[in-house]
Amino acid sequence: MRFASGATFAILSFLCVMALAASMGFAISSLLTRSVEEWEWENTAALARREVERTGVDALLTAPRGVVAREASQREFARLLQGLPEVVRVKVWDRHATVLWSNEPRLIGQRFPDNDELNAALAGDVSVEMKTLAARENAYERGSFSVLAEVYVPIFSKTTGQVIGVIEVYKSPLRLLATIQRGRLVVWSISLAGALVLYLVLFPLVRQVYGRHVREEALRAHTARLEAQVTERTQQLEAQRAALFQAEKVAAMGQLLAGVAHELNNPLSAIVGYTQLMLMRIDSGPMAEQLDRVAQSAERCTRIVKNFLSLARRHLPQRQRVRLNALVEEAVELLAYPFRIDNVEVTCRLGKDLPQMWADPHQLQQVLVNLLTNAHHAMRAAAQPRRIVLTTRYETATDRVVLTVADSGPGVPTDLQARIFEPFFTTKSPGQGTGLGLSLCRGIVEGHGGALRLETTPGGGATFVAELPIGVAPTALEEAPVVEPMRPTVRKTILVVDDEPDVATLLAEALALDGHQVDTVHNGSDALERLRGRGYHLIFSDMKMPGMSGAEFYRTVAQNLPGVERRMIFVTGDSMNVTTRRFLEETGAASLGKPFGIDEIRRLVHAHPASIGEDVPDAPVTARS
Repeated sequence: MRFASGATFAILSFLCVMALAASMGFAISSLLTRSVEEWEWENTAALARREVERTGVDALLTAPRGVVAREASQREFARLLQGLPEVVRVKVWDRHATVLWSNEPRLIGQRFPDNDELNAALAGDVSVEMKTLAARENAYERGSFSVLAEVYVPIFSKTTGQVIGVIEVYKSPLRLLATIQRGRLVVWSISLAGALVLYLVLFPLVRQVYGRHVREEALRAHTARLEAQVTERTQQLEAQRAALFQAEKVAAMGQLLAGVAHELNNPLSAIVGYTQLMLMRIDSGPMAEQLDRVAQSAERCTRIVKNFLSLARRHLPQRQRVRLNALVEEAVELLAYPFRIDNVEVTCRLGKDLPQMWADPHQLQQVLVNLLTNAHHAMRAAAQPRRIVLTTRYETATDRVVLTVADSGPGVPTDLQARIFEPFFTTKSPGQGTGLGLSLCRGIVEGHGGALRLETTPGGGATFVAELPIGVAPTALEEAPVVEPMRPTVRKTILVVDDEPDVATLLAEALALDGHQVDTVHNGSDALERLRGRGYHLIFSDMKMPGMSGAEFYRTVAQNLPGVERRMIFVTGDSMNVTTRRFLEETGAASLGKPFGIDEIRRLVHAHPASIGEDVPDAPVTARS
């Protein structure tokens, strides 16, 4: 079967990807809308309860009715509006659905027994309704508002615990609706843009794999006809074909992961940065705790993206002195909960004479977590007892540290042992694994100069053995720089150049924390016009921009405005790219990797020579003709 000019397959693939993006966008935007609305109404109800308690409304509702008491209660009721921000109207109802007080006096004394939301509140529930003000009780609001949110909060007696009345607050939801609309716009933009990028990346690969499949089928048929005559030649051809297929698959995987990871860095930068900005403004409380969880999740996503890039493009680990036993204990503690609920017993037999290693602790911890997780999953279907034994020892003969992870699971079948380290190969059920864990582990261990292998365990189970060299720190190893508190600095004028509006706005807000004056543009051409019109102390520029890249922008500035290029700081989401790394090394320009933290931006500005000793004249630099 051949593609019908490729058009049908392309259209169907595009529709499937966009349908998936639409589903994700709808689900995420619905969840966002529900969460924001629930938070808004819960906060409003909490404020109303606080004001009821502050003004003693519950006592007024149970007090004897009289002219003097009624006038005093009216004054107390009027104080409710003072502590409720963004509230345009307040009503206080008794338990008979009668309005006792409202900042619209004409409503006082009227009864609305057919109000379902009021009846729900009188039954003890907080109820919320968005109204278009068509009901009889909303006749006085129609002239000023098109829509209002009515929040009914029951008032309970402190002595009997019974509902003795209801406080109803009217809020204009326009700000809330605008916030939700902006959130939906961001979610849909990211979903659709991500789907388009995913389609552009996957479609050529799928078409290539399909074409290869057709050619392989023809080759197998031809080989079957000639097998009796050319057996040896066929075997050699199969071996070469398998090696080529594996190499192409790994290369395609690297391109895919690198592309996806790079595209994720821009929204991740916005999430990480804005979360940190909000945490700076909110010291404590439930919102601060929730933001802290968002920050932790964003940091986890950042590590995942970096691991994707590590898998796609090999690079030297960032090494330091490491105690392997401490990493083992941390990994076991990290997975303690899933081990406990599945009745997995973990035993650590850690050598006491292990020397410190020169290694990347984050990558080694990832190896440990992956090996422990694989062992855990392998034993889920196994009968108890379920055991994992971790062992570390130092072999003086080879000057290596040996780590073993042994489990009591079913083990790996002999015919699959040679393939378990292949990328995308997995023995788990569909949807349970990607087949990248052991491949990534072997890559990390070999990147440290070690080896990872599988050994057969007598009596069943599997044992993974990692041998790691101790490593030697560089002779002229510099001490880690001491992070000093940021000193006050003179206000600077800074230009931000980034084609991603969210990233540009985040940079501007972070820089404004120290009082700097920031201008933003979204391409290199506009940036050149700004530079010709005025001088800037620093220039933040993205590396990859449409029209004019960061490198081209740098060279143009160096040619037309000599000296200004020394004030440039580059922001990049793929610092491991060979071209990007070579450019930064050749120019010596400062750089900031995406996603970045707020303090990274501020310290980079403080440490840059343009912020320490150089200054910018009021008049712009004259460009060369």
